[in-house]
Amino acid sequence: MHSPTAWNGAAIVALALSLLSLLLLLGLGVLGLLVSLLVFSPLALVFSITASIQVARRGQRGLGLAVTGFLLVLPGWPITAFLLW
Repeated sequence: MHSPTAWNGAAIVALALSLLSLLLLLGLGVLGLLVSLLVFSPLALVFSITASIQVARRGQRGLGLAVTGFLLVLPGWPITAFLLW
């Protein structure tokens, strides 16, 4: 019996951090905006990139999670710039 490949933990963390970043951005005003921009967005980007590399090298599952995490973080930057303008 063939066992399925393991999910990449960094990809799961990237998606979770990007969702948290997006929720903070949309829900908690200026404080949420700053925490999202300065803490969760950069961490989500780092984990997304790391996960993408690990998935390719190790043959793990989770590339879609890493890419989704990356894409969910991207709208936060222009939204933040617009709101702080």
